[in-house]
Amino acid sequence: MIGQRKLLGSAPKRLEDPRLLRGDGRYLADVKLHGMLHAAVLRSPFASARIRSIDVEAARSDRSVVEVITASDLPPFPGLPCFTAPPDGPAFFQPVLAADFVRYVGEPVAVVVAASRHEAEDALALIEVDWEPLDPVISPQEALEADAPLVHGGTNVAAEVYFTQGDAAAIDAAPHRLRRTFRLQRHAGIPLETRGVAASWDASRDQLTVWASTQCPHVIRDFVAMFVGLPPDDVRVVVPDVGGAFGTKNNLYPEELAIPLLARRLGRPVKWVEDRAEHLSSAAHGREQVHEAEVAYDDDGTIVGLRDRVLMPCGAYLSMLAHEELAISLYMLRGPYRIPNFQGDGTLVATNTTPLTPFRGVGQSQPAFVMERLMEAIARERDIDPVELRLRNMLGPQELPADRGIVTPSSGPVVYDSGDYAEALRRALALCGYDELVAERERLRAEGRYLGIGIASYMEITSIGPFETGITRVDTSGRVVVKTGTTGSGQGHPTAFAQIAAEELGVSIEDVHVVSGDTDLVRTGMGAYASRSAAVAGTAIRRSATAVREKALRVAAHLLEANVDDLVLEDGRVQVVGSPQSGVSLGEVAAAVAPGAPLPPGIESHELEEADHFVPPASAFAYGTQVAVAEVDIETGHVHLRQIALVHDAGPLINPTIVKGQLYGGIALGLGTALLEEIRYGDEGQPPASFVDYLLPALGIVDEIRLDHMETPSPHNPLGVKGVGESGVVAAPAAVANAVADALAPFGIEIDELPLTPARVLELVHAASPA
Repeated sequence: MIGQRKLLGSAPKRLEDPRLLRGDGRYLADVKLHGMLHAAVLRSPFASARIRSIDVEAARSDRSVVEVITASDLPPFPGLPCFTAPPDGPAFFQPVLAADFVRYVGEPVAVVVAASRHEAEDALALIEVDWEPLDPVISPQEALEADAPLVHGGTNVAAEVYFTQGDAAAIDAAPHRLRRTFRLQRHAGIPLETRGVAASWDASRDQLTVWASTQCPHVIRDFVAMFVGLPPDDVRVVVPDVGGAFGTKNNLYPEELAIPLLARRLGRPVKWVEDRAEHLSSAAHGREQVHEAEVAYDDDGTIVGLRDRVLMPCGAYLSMLAHEELAISLYMLRGPYRIPNFQGDGTLVATNTTPLTPFRGVGQSQPAFVMERLMEAIARERDIDPVELRLRNMLGPQELPADRGIVTPSSGPVVYDSGDYAEALRRALALCGYDELVAERERLRAEGRYLGIGIASYMEITSIGPFETGITRVDTSGRVVVKTGTTGSGQGHPTAFAQIAAEELGVSIEDVHVVSGDTDLVRTGMGAYASRSAAVAGTAIRRSATAVREKALRVAAHLLEANVDDLVLEDGRVQVVGSPQSGVSLGEVAAAVAPGAPLPPGIESHELEEADHFVPPASAFAYGTQVAVAEVDIETGHVHLRQIALVHDAGPLINPTIVKGQLYGGIALGLGTALLEEIRYGDEGQPPASFVDYLLPALGIVDEIRLDHMETPSPHNPLGVKGVGESGVVAAPAAVANAVADALAPFGIEIDELPLTPARVLELVHAASPA
C-alpha cells in the first residue's frame, strides 16, 4: 500500500519556474559550442517564379563565408513528409531547398554559413538568382477556377475528405433550411521564441547531435538520419527550453534538415535561429478555411441535419499534418449537439502561400465558430431563446458514450466519452451573471449603447495516440527520475509529471526529476500536441511508477522480512505498518537491486526502473461553454470585451494552477483570432513583414476572465484526464463573434468572417441600418 498524501489535484508551485525566473533557462539561441558557425537562409522574394539559374560563386569567394549550398548540393530526398497525405500526395511535398521553382514568398533557396549571423546575412546579397516571376494564385477559391495558375503540375487539389452519417435525404426534406458561408482567417503562430536548430558532428563517435526548438524530436531524428544517411541511433535530438510552440513547432522544416547536413559536412557546429520577418513568411501558418454550411431543422428548432463543404488552402506544399486539420474540422463540426444526419466534404487546395499546419485548437476552433453561429442564426430565424435552443439540441449525459458514426483516418471512431454538456452551459450562464447581463443589455440599448452576450459551447478531441513512453527510475540516493517521450514548451510538464510519480511513489515532488526532449534518453516518443501529454504521457508515467512501487515493495519485504501487504510507502521510505522504526529508504531498496547485487527471491531484474508505452484505447473529449460580454462602439468599430466566462470539463485536474494558466493562454489566443490576428497577402503574394501589419492581443484585451471546472473522468485512461491545452481557444472566437452579433442585432448584422477589427465592424455597421 502507499501513503494517503494526495498530490494530484493540489497546486504546488511549478518546479521549473525558479530556474527560468533567474534567467537560467537555456533556449536554442543559448546553445553555444566551440567553433560554432552560423547560417542564414536565402528566401524567395516571389510567391511564384521559375529559377533560371543561381550563381553562388561570389558568395563562396567572400572571405567571411565558410560554405554555401543550394538544391544541387543536397542528397536525393522525396521531400518533407505529410503523414496523412493521400497516395498521390508526394507531388505536393516540399523540397529542402527549391531547385527549379519557388512557390511562396519565404521559400528557402540557399543557405550561407559564416563565422557570424551578420556575415552570413551580408553574404546572401552576393548570391545572384535569375528569376522568372510567374502569376501566383493566392486564395483557395481562385485556385479552383478553371484558368487558375497551377502551383504544381496537373491540379491544385491536394486532397479531399468525406464524412457522412445518417440520411442525406432527411436534410433536404426538413421544413426549414438555412445556408451560410463562413470565412476563417489565416494565422501565424508567434511563439515568444522563434524556431531554430543547431547541430554538431562528433567524428570520434560518428554521431550527429541536433538541438531543435520543436515539439517532435523523434520525428526530426528519423528524418535527419534519412536525409544525411545515418542510422537513427547515430542521430541524437535534444530539445532545450522552448519558449512556446502552439503547434507551429510540431512540423518538420527545411532548416531542420539542412543545418545538420552542413554540420556533418563541415565537421563544425552550425546554428540557425529564425528572425521575426522569417517567422511571418516561412514558419507554417494555420486556421484559414471557408465553410459553406447548410443546417436543417424543425419548427421548434430541433436540428435534423447538417451539411458542410470546407475549402482549406494547404499553401504551396502539404505540411506534416495539414490533411489532419481538414478532417478534424469536419468530424468535430456537430460539437455537443445531437444532429442525426450529417454530410461533410473538404478540399485541400494548393496556393502560392506559406504552408499551413495545425496549431492550438487544431481544426476545432473553426467548426465551433461555424456551429455556434448557425445556432444563433436558427434562434433568430425561429425566434427561440438561444439558450433554450442549445439545451433542446444537446446530447444528454444519459446518451453518453455517443458514437458519432464517423471513423477518422488517424484517431479511429469518434465516440464522445463522458460529461454533462447542458450542465456546463447552465454553469457558464450562472458564472457570468447572465440574467443580470440581459437586463443591462436592454437598458443600455435604450440609451444608444450596444452590449452583447455571446454563448459558445464546444467539444475538443484530446488524448490521442498512437502511444507515449514513460520511464520511472529510483537511483541509490532515493531520487526519482522520470523520462518521457513528450516534450514541453511552457505547459508545466515537469511539475505535473512529478506530481503523478510522487503520488505513486510516496515522495515529495522536489524529489522527482523529469527528463524529456532527448532521443538518446527516451528512444521512442510522439511529442506534445493535441492536448495529449497529461493523458497519454501522464498515464505511461503513472503505470511505470506503479510498476516501480510494486517492485520496491517486494524488494523491501525481503529486506525487512515482512509481508508486502504489511508495508506502507511514504516520505521516501518503505516501513512496516505500525512500526515506523522498521523500514528502509527507497535509496536502500534501489541499492539492493543495483547491478552486481544478488537479486532477492522473485525479483527478475536489476535496477529499480520500469518503462511503459501507453496506447490509449480511444480519444477523450473535453468540452465546455464560453460566454463573452462585449460592448461595441458603433462610431469607432472598437469592441470592448468586458468579460469572458468559461466552464470546462477536462476530467480530474492534476494541478489547478497549471490548468488556469493553460486556459488563460488559450483564451488570449482565441481573442487574438476573434479581434486582431490575420495574415493578409498582397496581390502578388506578399505576407506581412512585421508586427505593424500583424496585430497581437496585449494586456487589457479583456477586463475580466472567470473560470469554473467540472471534473467528469474519461474512461480511456487511468487518470481520467481529458486534456486542457486547447480548451480556452476553441470557443473564444465563436463566443466573441456571437457577442458582437448580439450587440449589433438592432442593425440586423450577421457575423460570418473574422477577425472583427474596428475597420471590419465599421464596414458592417455602415452597410446596415437599424432593424
